[in-house]
Amino acid sequence: MKHYWMLFRYNPEKGEIIVGQPISWETLLQINNPDNPKILLKKLNEQNIFDKPLEFFEKDRLLISVQFRENECRTDYGFEYKKGKWKIKEFDYFGWMAEHYEFKEGKIENAVVRGK
Repeated sequence: MKHYWMLFRYNPEKGEIIVGQPISWETLLQINNPDNPKILLKKLNEQNIFDKPLEFFEKDRLLISVQFRENECRTDYGFEYKKGKWKIKEFDYFGWMAEHYEFKEGKIENAVVRGK
């Protein structure tokens, strides 16, 4: 999928240790708008933006992944659900998988809208 979201559910019994260093295109190309996480966070906390009904639990984590057409670069944004609200949480695949599992995923339509 070009643009997608993934919900990770907390599992305190998982306790996996994963060794490695993920390198993303974002890291290599340094393409990122610093306001994007704040804009997404506001939308997450103000409206239902998902393509299917979801119930969130404490410590759920959400990955929003967007692919930019200009250079085919994928940018990942991470969030964690705490006290009934989403908070920005840096996406680190290995760190997340230590205590979470992939629970649900979905497609994002028209994720990137250009200004005029």
